[in-house]
Amino acid sequence: MIGAAAAREDRALKWGWQIGWIGGLGLARLLGQELAPAVRSWADASSGPASRAHRQAPAIPLPSREAVVLGYQEVYLASGLVPVEWIGNRTNCTAGTTSAAYATATVQRLNFFRFLAGLPEPVSLNPAWSLQCQEAALMISAQRQISHAPAPGWACYTAAGAEAAGRSNLALGVAGPAAIDFYFDDPGTGNAAVGHRRWLLYPPLPSVGTGSLPAVGGVAANALWVIGLPGPRPAEPAWIAWPPPGFIPYRLLPVNSKRWSFSLPNADFSGAVVSMNRGGVAVPVTLEVPTSGYGDNTLVWVASGVSPAAPVDDVTYLVTVGNVRVEGVARTFTYEVTVIDPAHVVPAPVLAVRVEGLAVMLTWPGSATGYTLQRALELGDVPTWQNVSSGPELLGNEWRVTLGESWLPEYFRLKR
Repeated sequence: MIGAAAAREDRALKWGWQIGWIGGLGLARLLGQELAPAVRSWADASSGPASRAHRQAPAIPLPSREAVVLGYQEVYLASGLVPVEWIGNRTNCTAGTTSAAYATATVQRLNFFRFLAGLPEPVSLNPAWSLQCQEAALMISAQRQISHAPAPGWACYTAAGAEAAGRSNLALGVAGPAAIDFYFDDPGTGNAAVGHRRWLLYPPLPSVGTGSLPAVGGVAANALWVIGLPGPRPAEPAWIAWPPPGFIPYRLLPVNSKRWSFSLPNADFSGAVVSMNRGGVAVPVTLEVPTSGYGDNTLVWVASGVSPAAPVDDVTYLVTVGNVRVEGVARTFTYEVTVIDPAHVVPAPVLAVRVEGLAVMLTWPGSATGYTLQRALELGDVPTWQNVSSGPELLGNEWRVTLGESWLPEYFRLKR
């Protein structure tokens, strides 16, 4: 028998971000496997001389919609409110410093992007690199030009700044947290390889340095040190996509470049193909020429027809990257990217129960996708929830799970 009314989705989520407070800004840290949502997975169809069987790749824990919205509000938006407080002078070539909170906010925004991509550990801030990056930012702001090999004749030239310029992502016209958005979009004719994005999503990246100048009195600039001694590569995720599988706020889409990317170490993308669709309708894509030398091997494509506007409802894109050769074996990867408006609150679906003969049916609206039905034998301070093994069927306008007769009390909920 059913011992209690079916429960709605548990709202006491165990967030994937732990918020502490440093300098008035929420410090976010990804807690790896302590993510509240159900695990989302991707299909990996392998074919070639070594294998022709379809198999399911290891699952990657991705944050729930609620966790993404929380991080967007308390990390992404909050990082944009921290003042730069630059102490320096362009006229006499004094690089100075920004506030510690501003540098921290820049790294926090980077870690939020990495969190969305499924990377388990945040990068840290290297103070020594940041001092050199401050000199590099002053040079490109004073010269009003970007170069990874600035000449000694540049305005405000220093050897330390030149070294940082050669090891950093560089931006002219934006600074601090806003520069992170710029690097992930990676617009411009010279950025078809999305090298800035690739360095920031490089899984072994352990730390960065950052230096910024505001637009007041000159041109805003940023240098973000990304090329140093790499740390260990995490076991998961095996590959990185941007926009990532799972949920992404619409403001974080690459709306200027329209460049999407898929990175996999040692992969051969020379014959790869990409397809995208939205609700069964194809999205036009144009492949860029694969270019190595920036973090992991990466395939880049321009996706036309992806709206930059806030969606009224969540919009899901199905992405398939095929004919990727790894160790001589052709592989295909399929994943979903769901674009959301963080201001749009999606109500939890109601789980209904009805009995027909000896069978018990649990149903919820067909429009509610991505939910997993879970059961527990008792409720307590910490109930033990387990996934119901029989998957739901979409019948008409509702999801339905049919269970056999049971004389034990059982409790059910939907989890996302």
